[in-house]
Amino acid sequence: MNVAPLTASSSAAAGQIAGLAHGRELLSPAALRNAPPDVQRQQVAAQFEAILVRQLLAPTMTSMLGKSGGAASNVYGDMLSDTFAQKLTAGGGFGLSRLLEQQLAPRHPARSLAAAPSTAKPNP
Repeated sequence: MNVAPLTASSSAAAGQIAGLAHGRELLSPAALRNAPPDVQRQQVAAQFEAILVRQLLAPTMTSMLGKSGGAASNVYGDMLSDTFAQKLTAGGGFGLSRLLEQQLAPRHPARSLAAAPSTAKPNP
């Protein structure tokens, strides 16, 4: 796994990433890889919510365009359902992304080994 170290020059980029993420704008894959874990969780949850809504809307959109259009109606139905899903889940969405984000968040903060209590008994 190639992870670039954080430097002073990347702190401005990190601030920009955090600002975009809180506005619910989807980040590019490269920016998402370099984002902090909380921003990654938020983005992945928002993307999953959009995918789920798209899957729910797809049959409706293709049936609205009719079966007589053939391949063109399928393509435009997919594009239309994708656009609707992105717009419906922008901002706060339906709330599913917040629930997913809570489920993806770590339950216990990471503790250092030095701070962890020792369970071994000393030998007399």
